[in-house]
Amino acid sequence: MRKMAVAILHDDDLAADAVQDTFVTLWQRRWRLGLIKEKQGYCIRALQHRCIDIIRDKKREGKVTDEPQEIDLPSFADTEHTEILYRKLEDSIASLTPQQQKLVELKYVKQLGIHEIAQQTGLSETNITTVLSRVYTTLRKKMEIEDE
Repeated sequence: MRKMAVAILHDDDLAADAVQDTFVTLWQRRWRLGLIKEKQGYCIRALQHRCIDIIRDKKREGKVTDEPQEIDLPSFADTEHTEILYRKLEDSIASLTPQQQKLVELKYVKQLGIHEIAQQTGLSETNITTVLSRVYTTLRKKMEIEDE
């Protein structure tokens, strides 16, 4: 997935962010994945949409002038790879501390803002931001996938 993101964005850091954002989105929508026949295609399309959003955001900021390019998507007949990635994401989130898991749930499943999370948990907004930043770093490291 990262290889495809780099092909679209032409930037390793942005590609890593796009893959991470895609996995977070997939985690938020995990209940839907059981209903989807072509899970790999769904995951790849979600990544492609996230990359396009990043390019559009950069264009609005005046940092890029190129339109997003369509790329050839791989065959989605084999969903085993996607299922492995999904299990790896579940395992990675399960390995977080209970506090980190709770903050991820509040932020990405319940889609609460930092201020609302602070009110619910009694933690400071700075503490929540710091913990979530560490969670992102941890998940990025655990979800790194070697390019084929």
